[in-house]
Amino acid sequence: MLNAFNLLRSPGGIDLVPEVCLRVAEHVIDEDPKGAAVLLSVSKVDDNLPLQLRSFRSLLQLYETSITKELSEHDDRLIYVNSSEPLVFSSRIPPRDAIVFSLTYEWYLEMRTRSSQLEYLTDHEITHMDDDRNGWPTLDVPKGELRQRVRVFKKRAFCLLYRLADCAAGVDGTHSIRAAQAKFLERLSEMELSALGCLVEVIGQGFFNITKKALLASPPASLGSNSTRIAPTSSSSQPEVTSPTLWNDLSSDNLTRERMCVFEDRIQRYGPYFAWSYVAESKNRNRGHQLWAESELQHGLDDMNAFELGYTMSYASLQSVVWKVFCRKTNCALQDSWNEARKLVESGM
Repeated sequence: MLNAFNLLRSPGGIDLVPEVCLRVAEHVIDEDPKGAAVLLSVSKVDDNLPLQLRSFRSLLQLYETSITKELSEHDDRLIYVNSSEPLVFSSRIPPRDAIVFSLTYEWYLEMRTRSSQLEYLTDHEITHMDDDRNGWPTLDVPKGELRQRVRVFKKRAFCLLYRLADCAAGVDGTHSIRAAQAKFLERLSEMELSALGCLVEVIGQGFFNITKKALLASPPASLGSNSTRIAPTSSSSQPEVTSPTLWNDLSSDNLTRERMCVFEDRIQRYGPYFAWSYVAESKNRNRGHQLWAESELQHGLDDMNAFELGYTMSYASLQSVVWKVFCRKTNCALQDSWNEARKLVESGM
């Protein structure tokens, strides 16, 4: 056992000071949060050894809370990823089957993963707000300054999406999850509700545009075949579009809008992770994430169809709940909610 691999001892047999080992570990984990799992894996030895010979693994486990606290406390990358919650969902498949507790190595990896996904989505076309025709919030300022203010708005709103998803961490059953999220929405201010509602509208329209672009770029032959998958051109970063029916009529947007409604509902249920899973390029994530996102969309469409046929009951979309709560708190009519929300968003930009 004395010859067991031990990172607390140099190859020359010199015992390393634990403080030095911990500082090295902090640096490794800061550079790549996945390093914690690697270090824990390669440093397994018998923990019954004398204190001076205990493994690096034991040291990492003993100081897990202090290391992750030190790494996260002043990390600006974690401002908008809901890092203050003691319990959050993990970016696994499916997310609701995995939760992580704060100040653990797994939690720190989750926070850094969220940070990367947030940056990706903020710059992705699915969140573009440049089209004046959609009436997105804007300001009469130089383009460079506007771009920065819009980025900050997106990140703050994405944080609200994380909070909306995480408020149901550890909750089982659709009814209980919806109740937890509705309760959370009631606690938000008018400004927060306007930001949340606006970002979801932006992402929904972005999804609609991406889907239509992918459809129009598809070869005509694929629209009349038995295939239900329409792939974008190789030069595009758009995701494949999986349809439950053949797209025989490109002039009809009904199915695209139905998918958009389901997509909006899923990003509010699962958070920004769902949007990232759907649009991120293959080289940036495991193919399983996209398959999960596509299956969720199909499941939502199936539920919608079953409801329309009178087979099942249905819950109101979370986006409709957002606007309902917003209207009540601002004392405005539903038809005026968008203009009121846009004014609030612009005042906060």
